[in-house]
Amino acid sequence: MGISKFPHDFATRCAAVLGRSVEASITVRQLGVTVRAGSSSDAAARCDQAEAVSGVGPCIEAMDKLVAQIVPEVALESRWELWRTRASEEGFVSAVAVPAVVGPGISVALNLYSKTADPWDSRLLTAADSYAQLVASAFRLRLRLAEVEDGAVGLYRNLSDDKAVERAVGAIMQTNQCTEHEARNILESATRNRKVSRREVAESLLRSLVVPDDGPEPVGDLFAS
Repeated sequence: MGISKFPHDFATRCAAVLGRSVEASITVRQLGVTVRAGSSSDAAARCDQAEAVSGVGPCIEAMDKLVAQIVPEVALESRWELWRTRASEEGFVSAVAVPAVVGPGISVALNLYSKTADPWDSRLLTAADSYAQLVASAFRLRLRLAEVEDGAVGLYRNLSDDKAVERAVGAIMQTNQCTEHEARNILESATRNRKVSRREVAESLLRSLVVPDDGPEPVGDLFAS
């Protein structure tokens, strides 16, 4: 199994459309677990990974409140210290996180990073919201297809609880570029705070992020130019 590539492809196309000074990253929050799903650059990925591991940042705030979080000047942001430090080190001057709902307990955020000062005019924010809604639709379709596939061949339901959790830990490590200890902490924190089983959280992550090795990407055509 491997990590789905469509969020990366979407982020890359989004950045290309919105402008050369903008980088894009997509974060997914499922039952309290936050993972960086795809990015247009390594710099944007590192910013979202820092946020996912620390558990605080503009995209998490946006998904929790379902309100866009605009950061006009990263260096002056008093919240989210780890994210602010990373974004500043990567050379980003301003940022915005735009949320969208996928389904119960699942949200996404489109995170845009700019190396110019506060470019977030109404046109750009409207476009960002449209892109965020599109990626939420793609994740929604991915989950439905995974459920159909699982009903046919038992891809996830036949996994033992331990195997599902181990694969989910591996997915968190890969997407967030974090240690096994950090990945397990993220998973355990979600189960405690949401009062759901590790199996439920793990299976949700696998359905949305993981595809069979050499398998098709059924949502890729949504982002074709």
